[in-house]
Amino acid sequence: MSLGRIAGLCALLALIAARTAQPAEPDPTRPFRVRPYLLNPASDAMTVRWFSEQGTAGTLVCNGTTFTSEPVLARELDYHDAEPIEMQYETPPYVHSVRVTGLKPATSYPYAVTQDGDTLKAVLTTAPRPGDVGPGGGVRLFLYGAAAAQPESRESPVEWPPSPSVPGGPRPTWSKDYPVDQTTGYRMNLALMSTRAAESLRAGNPVLACVLGDLVENGGEQRDWDEFWRHNAGDFGTFAARVPLAALPGEHDLCGGPTAKDPLRDLGGYSGPATLRAARKFSTYFEHPANGASDERHEGRYWRIDFGPVTLLALDTSNGGNDDTDDDTNHQLDRKDAPHVPDYAPGSEQHAWLTRELAAARDRGAVTFVAFHHAPYTSSKRGLPPGSGVRFSEHSGLPLRTLAGLFQDHGVRAVFTAHGDMYEHSFADGIHYFDVGIGGDMLRTPHPGLFNDKQIFVADDHAPERWDGDTLLSGGKHYGHVELTVAKKRDGDGFTVTIVPTYAFPILDAAKQGVVTGWERREYDDVLTFDVAGAAAAAGPASDAAPASAEDATTTP
Repeated sequence: MSLGRIAGLCALLALIAARTAQPAEPDPTRPFRVRPYLLNPASDAMTVRWFSEQGTAGTLVCNGTTFTSEPVLARELDYHDAEPIEMQYETPPYVHSVRVTGLKPATSYPYAVTQDGDTLKAVLTTAPRPGDVGPGGGVRLFLYGAAAAQPESRESPVEWPPSPSVPGGPRPTWSKDYPVDQTTGYRMNLALMSTRAAESLRAGNPVLACVLGDLVENGGEQRDWDEFWRHNAGDFGTFAARVPLAALPGEHDLCGGPTAKDPLRDLGGYSGPATLRAARKFSTYFEHPANGASDERHEGRYWRIDFGPVTLLALDTSNGGNDDTDDDTNHQLDRKDAPHVPDYAPGSEQHAWLTRELAAARDRGAVTFVAFHHAPYTSSKRGLPPGSGVRFSEHSGLPLRTLAGLFQDHGVRAVFTAHGDMYEHSFADGIHYFDVGIGGDMLRTPHPGLFNDKQIFVADDHAPERWDGDTLLSGGKHYGHVELTVAKKRDGDGFTVTIVPTYAFPILDAAKQGVVTGWERREYDDVLTFDVAGAAAAAGPASDAAPASAEDATTTP
């Protein structure tokens, strides 16, 4: 259903078309390689990070205090020799990171960053205290994955397999590919989130965004990371300047890049050195709360963020389980070659951390959600058994089902993943599972012959396309995200949780085939709403939120 056009998106579309017509050349004369962005939100602190071309100190002014940065050469962000020379900066950038402390909960603070004579301004908003909400009565999170950013996404629309059509007109023959390229699709997705975040902040509800893995096409290729930050803190947009960004790794973020017999073109794939190169880039860009890992290389790859009433636990599932077995999530990488990647399986340090954190969240009455990349329940090809060959998946999500009992025992309300390149909602053992892999890459259909018996909704089947000539009226597969809102109940203790699958709907010109004239924010008919008891009673089983059995849970169109 249409919720109205987003103001200004038509003009923004024209701007996008102009800017994406030609790839941006690296410009070492500009002060900022990556503009300031927000990380690691807390009720009394926030980290501001940026990357500069020169090694001179910058300043951050916030809350009446001036902070001077200590730049460090980010050698991890150098290019591989196999990357196209025309997409490379000559030298790595310098990283600046300032932790602003002593702030008030759920409060907005203007800030300004000056680097080599250039000043950029924005506003940061702290998290509410754990268990509390913003002055507007709630908090809002945005979750998505599979942006798979890379320069090649410009002017590269993906294949657009048809969804079932309803009577009223067949799909036009021109529509084999999506009407805009992946870069534009990702930008529209971020534009929707930016608009909604601004609305939430004006209403007094703090916001947080979490990328559920596959941020880039290949984590070992620096040009792909350059492209991701053009979207989030650069020429394409500055979403992360106002919305704190958290992220967890997917298998693409761990891949060094395509292999080749020619050593001058070989980016290493999932070899040990290539995945280490990729992992170091991820760690350089992000900061998350410490997890206490014994191997410092595992810091930041799994984490806990308390955001008011919400506890969000994130896992690294990019290479877990025993090699080449049914519980291996990466059949292209052996554990002995990648000690820099934490295991998640029972008996591992990450699993023990998860067990402790789940118990602590339950005991303090948090509204608990878990996020990781691999989808345990999916009708995509990632729902095939682990292994190699046409009937298997080298990056199967099925091994993650071993965590279901742990989630159920500790009152997890929902799990968010992004592995299937589709929007799909499943319900298993009292837990809602969302696959939100529609950030800006592929728009896939379910894998032929694969049946997900836990499925509640999948966009390909449950959002049929409705056409009028060359104009799509409703339905179909599109780029988007999930909005998670947790609001204080007005009529008593506890919270109301609302999970809304949202997408950018292209308005097509009726007279020009495949030409997009504007965009609308729309929701799939899979909105989930349920109530959660107050802190003293919030440790109940997750099955309380099951729409099939609980009186306080509804799925609304």
